[in-house]
Amino acid sequence: MPRTLPRSSVSFALLAAATAWLCIAMPVFSQEAYYWTYAQHPDLSYFDHPPMVAWLIWLGTHLLGNGAAGIRLGTWACGMATAWFGWQLLRDFGIDEKGRNAWVLLGLVSPILTMTHFLANPDAPLVCFWTLTMLALWRARSGSFGWWMVAGAAAGAALLSKYSAAFLAVGGVALFVADPVMRRQLKRPAPWLAVVVAAAVFLPVICWNLANHFESFRFQTADRFAKGDAGTRWLLEMAVGQIGVFQPILAVLLPAAVWWHARRRPLRDPRSLWLLAFGAPLPVYMVFNAIWIEVKINWLAPAVVPLIVAMIVWWRESGAAVLRSRAVRYLAPGLLLVPLLVPFAPLIRMIPSGRGSSWTGWDEIAKTAERWEDRIDEEDGIEGNIFFFGADYRDAAQLGRALRMEWDAEGEHQVIPGQPDSGEPTMAQNVLSMPGLQFDHWEPPRARIGQDAIFVLTRPEQRSAMVEKASAHFRSLEKVERVVVREFGVQVLAADVYVCRDYRGPENRP
Repeated sequence: MPRTLPRSSVSFALLAAATAWLCIAMPVFSQEAYYWTYAQHPDLSYFDHPPMVAWLIWLGTHLLGNGAAGIRLGTWACGMATAWFGWQLLRDFGIDEKGRNAWVLLGLVSPILTMTHFLANPDAPLVCFWTLTMLALWRARSGSFGWWMVAGAAAGAALLSKYSAAFLAVGGVALFVADPVMRRQLKRPAPWLAVVVAAAVFLPVICWNLANHFESFRFQTADRFAKGDAGTRWLLEMAVGQIGVFQPILAVLLPAAVWWHARRRPLRDPRSLWLLAFGAPLPVYMVFNAIWIEVKINWLAPAVVPLIVAMIVWWRESGAAVLRSRAVRYLAPGLLLVPLLVPFAPLIRMIPSGRGSSWTGWDEIAKTAERWEDRIDEEDGIEGNIFFFGADYRDAAQLGRALRMEWDAEGEHQVIPGQPDSGEPTMAQNVLSMPGLQFDHWEPPRARIGQDAIFVLTRPEQRSAMVEKASAHFRSLEKVERVVVREFGVQVLAADVYVCRDYRGPENRP
């Protein structure tokens, strides 16, 4: 840990400025574009996630437009709220200003925390409301009815953000079992009313799943394990990935901090119980998952908050010799790696897009696709008899957003009340009889039978099979242009544009 830290106001200002810069300087990633597409179709919930991320993006884009700033406004606000709630929790824990400032600045040191300040995905609101739930429950320990209601609302909002918030219930049960002060609260109505409040807040997701055969719940549980395969690969990848995103130096010190808290009796220091109850169950569960399935690096994000708070308490109160060792002093400058990279965030545009995600060049691709759409409209003389589609949901989302921004810039796009989009639709792999995640709930491919389409295929050298699939669903398929996207002379993405004639439907027809 650094020896000296600025005052809290300066710490918050630095965090706010640095993360705001990341919000506007980093390109919009494919998964963020997918959640932007959620926001174009407001709903109670969605196929693969609860609705909070979509609601935040909807609000941000209505205030600041469909650019990176609008998409990430809600994320930035959640990140700053997380920093504030954690600061308040540490103050309630009796940690001095130096420790509280360390918590704020660790938002720029730990990559996983930094990501929750600028990436528009479900983790930002999840971490925010997870932290608020911890704070509210700590304050409700005194018997405050108001804080019990805040805890219930925050837990419900966390569930509206991501299903892994269910582990808040695991932590809550651990508190009631191990903390006599909390157990006595069960004789009062407040804890039970808090559960009712949480359920009421989560009700939109329940209603959506009831109306859609519980497919979201099934997708995130049984369906994932059905594709699993026992082995050590995912477990090793999880270990390496988590060390990297937690921050290697912090990861090396974490076991000592956890052990220090685990040895403390809850009656003597309930803070340790609090931090372990909310910090340990989710990682343990994910280690179990990693035996069968891939555990993505962001899935442990909410547990990072109590674990880092636990490290700060350990740092400020334990007097552990390891913290004063020469090795730690030599390694401490390594904590500055992420903050030092923040000013260079725009350079990520020069990194070629790999498998799955993409983050630059879509404006150029969209202009090309629109130009071919205009040409087809002129040839056919039929306006609106065409649609766009991508080879997967990520490409479809990026293409759809880029087209929307192109139409907005040209003044051609008009929003019709009650409709998500008055322009030509952008569809995903469901056009080719492949599952399209949330795209399966929007524009039905069968409604486009007989129409022409513009097909955009990124990384075409790696995906020739997609051309064969597409050719089976159209009367004819013609590659009309290749778009090569370069940044400072470096090729970062390539895309082939196809004109597809006479859509035959999602069924594979000769």
